[in-house]
Amino acid sequence: MPRSMNRRPSQLTMSALLLSGAVLSGCAFGDGTSTGSDDGLKILAGPTEAPKSLAALGFDTAPLSASRTPLYLSGRMEAAVFDGNGAAQTLLSRLAPAYRLAAETSFTVLSDTTDEAGLRYLRLQQRHAGIPVVDGEVVVQADRDGSILAVLGELKPDLRFEVPAAAKLPAAGSQAIKRALAPAAKLGTLRFHDSPSLAVVAPENQLNAPVELAYRALVEYVGSDGMELEEIFVSVQTGEVLAQRSHIHRALNRSIHTLAGACIGLGGTLPGTLVRKEGDPKTTDTGANNVYDQQSSTYFFYKLLFGRDSYDDKGAKMVATVNVKFPSGFSCSPNNAAWLGSPYFQMAYGQGDGMVLLDLTLGLDVTAHEITHAVTSTTSNLTYKNESGALNEAMSDIMGSGVEAWVASGGSEAGNPTMFKHSAETWLLGKEVAGPKLPGGSLRFMDNPTKDGQSKDFYSERILPGGTDNGGVHLNSGMPNLVHVLLTQGGKHPRGKTTVEVPAIGIEKSLRIFYLANNKLLPAGATFEVARYAMTQAAQTLFSRCGTEMVAVNRAWDAVGAPGLWQPCVRPPSRF
Repeated sequence: MPRSMNRRPSQLTMSALLLSGAVLSGCAFGDGTSTGSDDGLKILAGPTEAPKSLAALGFDTAPLSASRTPLYLSGRMEAAVFDGNGAAQTLLSRLAPAYRLAAETSFTVLSDTTDEAGLRYLRLQQRHAGIPVVDGEVVVQADRDGSILAVLGELKPDLRFEVPAAAKLPAAGSQAIKRALAPAAKLGTLRFHDSPSLAVVAPENQLNAPVELAYRALVEYVGSDGMELEEIFVSVQTGEVLAQRSHIHRALNRSIHTLAGACIGLGGTLPGTLVRKEGDPKTTDTGANNVYDQQSSTYFFYKLLFGRDSYDDKGAKMVATVNVKFPSGFSCSPNNAAWLGSPYFQMAYGQGDGMVLLDLTLGLDVTAHEITHAVTSTTSNLTYKNESGALNEAMSDIMGSGVEAWVASGGSEAGNPTMFKHSAETWLLGKEVAGPKLPGGSLRFMDNPTKDGQSKDFYSERILPGGTDNGGVHLNSGMPNLVHVLLTQGGKHPRGKTTVEVPAIGIEKSLRIFYLANNKLLPAGATFEVARYAMTQAAQTLFSRCGTEMVAVNRAWDAVGAPGLWQPCVRPPSRF
């Protein structure tokens, strides 16, 4: 269990100033080795005016993005942040130079929550001339006295453009989106779930591409790869698709074709016929009974371990549909399970083909995986592409395996287990649903990700943004999965890609760090580097600044070769 959180961050030891730029090479701090004198603040790379001013404000950690603006600020800046408006005003009045915010920048408060120690977490969405900036999002952590303890995330700097008068909504947006999707959507299947609006977005998979004004809408259609439920961004100027954000989070990255059965969107309408509701006795549908029980275990895991009431922390009903087939190319497949976000907010399970996969309702970790997608969608809302998408998948794998270990350790509606522990089977995700033709007998191998023949466990070998699997959302999740395993049981990279030794902190501490990062600290577009910083902040919030847990987090990310600089805390000089 975490230590008491009554000790205020202002009483904690301050760490050295970390200043990193776009190029991280040449700085020998990735393994936690400290060099230089014990003088409190240290500049580790390329000093600039912004970091100097940030240090003067009270921040002792300030790694920078490729645009030389902060990715992560940590320390203590005296302020009066007691709500979202206060956080927004502080960013605009005192931190705008460091982030190079344009004069027309403003912020919308996405969420405002507190924890049991009274720390406040404020999630802010950047806007330009009143229009939301996609992936321009930060999380501000504030103390009870209003001081800012951390800021995580990246804002879009130096925005300069005007909104053309021709960008009229919603008619112009609807027509532009219909034209852009005409080659992909099967005739008659395109459906809008909200009215088009304007957004500022950078074209995906184009390095250093300038932002553009876009029409944005949530649309559903059937394409060559099956059912799609996506946020679409279409350029106001050119009519081209700039970005697509999926709202379907599938358990598998596989497509096994069959020829029979009704499919979602092709004759099958969700949620279907009710077979069992809360309090009903068992039904004759075994799959429905499996999911009913698994939802209970997952609910009480979140409720008793984290104090979370259902996936939205507001007691939302958990809706599921079993015996589902999924559109897959020009046929349908029973080999999947998925969480469908807005506007459905429900789970769906295929029965499997009996060869590659068995009935997907057999896996407790599969159900917990899908429910965690729902948790993520109501907290960090990690974008389902590239590294943020891999983090999204990893959160589901980590909590899915966590629920299974929690139940195996004795966790139930009656309470948390006396001793929360893991076993070798904890790391075999989906072993209960593996058919005889599934290589290795599991969907994923968290302690040795490459064992499935496709997942990645080392950063330089990752699927690059824009690559296969939606930029590696499933395949690159092997890296944060391995981080969790190393934090839990300690050790080194399973294939010897690095020599970093990670100290074990146990499964419960690791789950709490990942949960706090996902629930309070991660911005939607987080990269692996930002996840490292969010988990660093989570570790020092839950346990202690510069403690074993914080060191273990950074060593684990070092072990998988992820970017980011850190060093052990130094003893501060007397002026602090």
